[in-house]
Amino acid sequence: MAEMSPGTALRQLQQAQAGLKKARQALRHAKGDPEALQRVLGVGWTSLMQAHRLLAEIPLDAANEPVMTRQLAVQRFATALLVRLRRIVRKDFSSEAGPDEADDEAFE
Repeated sequence: MAEMSPGTALRQLQQAQAGLKKARQALRHAKGDPEALQRVLGVGWTSLMQAHRLLAEIPLDAANEPVMTRQLAVQRFATALLVRLRRIVRKDFSSEAGPDEADDEAFE
């Protein structure tokens, strides 16, 4: 595995977060339409896979305090997305707009 600097790791985390954010926006736009929510389920799952892949590629040597802090934020963002995807699978659309909407601003 090639060496990675903390700066590269931060850029990779930013890329992971951007993908997760696009999936969350797609879910927001599909809100209220069960058929559209089913379609964006695949988009969200792909985004989660890519984010976890990017997170896993960060070596310990690049994991300084800012990188670890940003990684925690991205993982929280991914968890919030996973909760929403799980609601779609469970067909629990009534609680789609929950208190975690404020998390969007916390991770920017």
